[in-house]
Amino acid sequence: MAAYFVLMQQVDDIDRYRNEYVPGVGPLLNKHAGEVLVSGFEAEPAEGKPPNSTVVIRFPDAAAVWSFLNDPDYLPVRELRYSITSRGQAVVALELTPAG
Repeated sequence: MAAYFVLMQQVDDIDRYRNEYVPGVGPLLNKHAGEVLVSGFEAEPAEGKPPNSTVVIRFPDAAAVWSFLNDPDYLPVRELRYSITSRGQAVVALELTPAG
């Protein structure tokens, strides 16, 4: 069953995010079979005051999400993301399976 890593965060340095973080995380997503479905700064707030960035990444299953998040090679990339973002919130969500 597919699983999703859903991240909302305030990107405080968009240039560094695009030029350093995105190229750094790409190979790791490929390594763990992650597919970016939603990514960007163009989301329109529907409720509350969400941060400026939303990312949704599909993985084959929850184990692949956690493998990506716990990959030692991701640690410096994640630290870079932490240094250029704030207000981060993330969840690992399982794919909805219809009843019946």
